Amino acid sequence: MNHSKQRDIIKKKIFDLQDRVADALLVDSDVDKFLDNTTMLDDWEDIIPDVEYGIFVITVLNNIRKKPIIDKIIDSILKIDNLSNNKIVKSKNILEQHPFC
Repeated sequence: MNHSKQRDIIKKKIFDLQDRVADALLVDSDVDKFLDNTTMLDDWEDIIPDVEYGIFVITVLNNIRKKPIIDKIIDSILKIDNLSNNKIVKSKNILEQHPFC
């Protein structure tokens, strides 16, 4: 699967998650209670590095869909380092093992 298609799949999954979380919070707006009782984020916690995971949770809870933020989350999932000599560096093994693609 090509890199662009993987990004699109992950982006769609993030947006789907945001929709489900927004629906859940419409029923009960207590965010702390939601976070304590949900398993919606469990799969994501396993694949997003700790540094970006907090940003991911805030992004999902607040339904933030700004391209730079979503791109950063996707980059972290795909293990892309945009700072390495101004080139995108990725681990092919990580991409092949990714659970969402």
